[in-house]
Amino acid sequence: MKGFSLIETLLAMTVVSVISVAAVYMLFLSLNLRDLTLTTTKTQESLRVFDRALREAVIGSKTVSGGGNSLFLNTDSQCWSFVYDTVSKNVKYSKITQTNCVVDPSPTNLFFATTTKINSLTFSILPLSSGGRQIVMSGTVQTTLPFDVYSTSFSNTYINLID
Repeated sequence: MKGFSLIETLLAMTVVSVISVAAVYMLFLSLNLRDLTLTTTKTQESLRVFDRALREAVIGSKTVSGGGNSLFLNTDSQCWSFVYDTVSKNVKYSKITQTNCVVDPSPTNLFFATTTKINSLTFSILPLSSGGRQIVMSGTVQTTLPFDVYSTSFSNTYINLID
């Protein structure tokens, strides 16, 4: 008799099937790990850029107003508006660069990418005994990619001494 018996063929097919299932599982596991790394990095980078923009706006501000879901800042030559939009779950902002500008109470530019959702955001403005103001921003952010969702909370404090 030439060839393989039915048992040998079934055994070979079983071994190949197990190896194939393990390979597909490892592929999806590596894609999931890649997306977890990507979402974590993307979220942290978005928060870092937002922190830098907010810090730049706060440091030289002559007036600070708002609170709750909004923050408005004026310098001699710049006006910044940051407004948390609960519908789009994003921060709308505007930056006007001109002398004696007026802040935009209804900015339209979205700060974060569409894959990033801000689930909550609050601004607290507290007076300092030495003058100026302390601005506390806190919230939660979520970034969604095809294989993963990453959520984290954040809180930053800024000191404005010019106000």
